[in-house]
Amino acid sequence: MKKKIVAIVYGILIALLLVAFSQNREGHVAKKQVNADGSYSGSLTLGTASSTGTFYYVGAALGNAVSKSTSLNINVQATSGSNENISMVLNKDIDLGMANCDSIYSAYNGAMSYKNAGPQEDLREVASLYQSQLHVFTTESSGITDISQLKGKKVCVGSQGTSYLFINEKILNEYGISMDDIHPYYMNYAESAEALANGDIDAAFQTGGYPIAGIQQSAATTAFRMLPVSEEVIKKIIDEFPFINKTTIPANVYEHQSNEGEVTTLGYATTIFCSREADDDLIYSFVKGIIESLDSYKDTNDATRQISTETIATSHIPIHDGALKYYREIGVAKE
Repeated sequence: MKKKIVAIVYGILIALLLVAFSQNREGHVAKKQVNADGSYSGSLTLGTASSTGTFYYVGAALGNAVSKSTSLNINVQATSGSNENISMVLNKDIDLGMANCDSIYSAYNGAMSYKNAGPQEDLREVASLYQSQLHVFTTESSGITDISQLKGKKVCVGSQGTSYLFINEKILNEYGISMDDIHPYYMNYAESAEALANGDIDAAFQTGGYPIAGIQQSAATTAFRMLPVSEEVIKKIIDEFPFINKTTIPANVYEHQSNEGEVTTLGYATTIFCSREADDDLIYSFVKGIIESLDSYKDTNDATRQISTETIATSHIPIHDGALKYYREIGVAKE
């Protein structure tokens, strides 16, 4: 019953927010200027996530590189993550947002946490960047080695407002654990890692490209164990949510990580998206800048090393016309 009430309340809140977004507001609109050489200049604001998360580090690296290599000025803004970015893009408070593919997929299709809000068909994908991995982790001292041991425990199930809360709940369900069987907490990366280290919670679910800075900070002084997701559960989750894939977290990604080998888990593509109304020329210049400046930021971290021309045009929802124009020019459009 508690699970149903939480899902209904959360769905109503998103629906109310999106009704507000549909009202006529001028909001933030990027202004374009045509340069003497035919290129375009303008400022674009990119919403990322918490300053201790991978989104922010990657967004900052991309924004800096594109600003230096093009006539665009990319302003990188810290936010609470995927779902807030979707809200802000629809509300014209930012031009671009970062989100895991589950969020833009569910928003565009009116599924999962957006079921009561209906399809948000004005969303458009701009670029597919890298894989974010589900981290299910605990302290080595807890003695917990499997997700099935979390019944009755204090568990951070993710950050409030993220679409993958529904998927994390599905994972627990596959292990025979309902939300009523645990004491759920909602925290960001750094908060959950610190709470684990202090013994305030027993385990945490967080999704981000490794290494997640918030976890990395606590891992400098605390031994963490990453819990694997079983092959059987992975298959069931992917069957229901085809935008997810199987991936791994290598050993020794985090200091004092106690796993001796790689950890099998779920992966989500991290994307940049915008509104269908975003200016074609500015979006074209933005993705061109991402690709043409790739060598300048590729080695920033493990996440940026995954960005490539081979995968950048992978679509989870329709791609914006400006981005698609550039992808066709360089021969990587998937359509």
